[in-house]
Amino acid sequence: ALSLGASRRRASLAAEGEVRTAVDGDPVLVHYEGKLEDGTVFDSSGKSPLSFTLGKQQVVPGFEDAVRGMKPGEVVNVAIPPEKAYGERNEALVMTVGKEQAPAGLQEGMTVQLGASGRKISAQVTKIAEDGTVTIDANPPLAGKTLDFKIELVGFRQLLAPAEPPPGKALATFAAGCFWGVELAFQRIPGVESTMVGYAQGQKEAPTYEEVCSATTGHTEAVRVVYDPAAVSYETLLETLWERVGKDATRLNKAGNDEGPQYRSGIYFYSAEQEAAAKASRKKLQEELGETVVTEVEAAAPFWIAEDYHQQYLEKGGRMGQPQSAEKGCTDKIRCYG
Repeated sequence: ALSLGASRRRASLAAEGEVRTAVDGDPVLVHYEGKLEDGTVFDSSGKSPLSFTLGKQQVVPGFEDAVRGMKPGEVVNVAIPPEKAYGERNEALVMTVGKEQAPAGLQEGMTVQLGASGRKISAQVTKIAEDGTVTIDANPPLAGKTLDFKIELVGFRQLLAPAEPPPGKALATFAAGCFWGVELAFQRIPGVESTMVGYAQGQKEAPTYEEVCSATTGHTEAVRVVYDPAAVSYETLLETLWERVGKDATRLNKAGNDEGPQYRSGIYFYSAEQEAAAKASRKKLQEELGETVVTEVEAAAPFWIAEDYHQQYLEKGGRMGQPQSAEKGCTDKIRCYG
């Protein structure tokens, strides 16, 4: 991952007029359009650029190779052969299942999950014969195909959140388990002007989601809130935090079914006034529960911004494509799904 020192060196280069090029470890933003050899568009970045970290194998190798060395604003056209994309087709991955072995309700075109060597792989139902025999293809849909991409390097994703709030505003950072649902709860509060999710209170600079999930960086998933103190009090924000933490306030490193230090709850203050309010609210909750509240209260450390796809995740619909309202004052139940 990119170090803070590297970030500063690159800022210095930019100030001297040198143009930064993309190298492994860079969090890049790209627009792209992918076509098959017959001109059919199979994928594109749409309105929002794709964000990924070079060298982390988050995209196919040929795509990474094309982006390495690019400069912001540069556009390239590249044909990626199968060996640098999804590989050649493997006919051994096409299998036939008898009617008596096939699950009920299968339809042609449906995606199914197959178990293999302790892991699951996706496969597609390609044919259902009249006798009920099912043909399943576990090859990637684009296996064996040459992919033509038009790629533009938009720029580089910001890693570290600003240390100071905008003029007249204030900062607050909270942790209460998986940050998707926590962020939506704060998005809905009148007086909250913006939110972002990220990684707080850890030791490693510029951690990735995968690194934080490994529970080795010391970070917790957190939400950084910019709010108008004239419109909403810090105490109101604390009330929302405790609503999200719930019974997990007394459970160390646990949030619902999630477990690990990256899911610990916390209040990370930016002033002596916030510290006093946080400790007072924690003490009050502890007295009400009659149990020790393990939610930590600490001075806010540098806040590392999470990957773009995590930001406002539930409002955008998540993996299920079911957007949830972020309207101010909304009281709809928050459904946290991947």
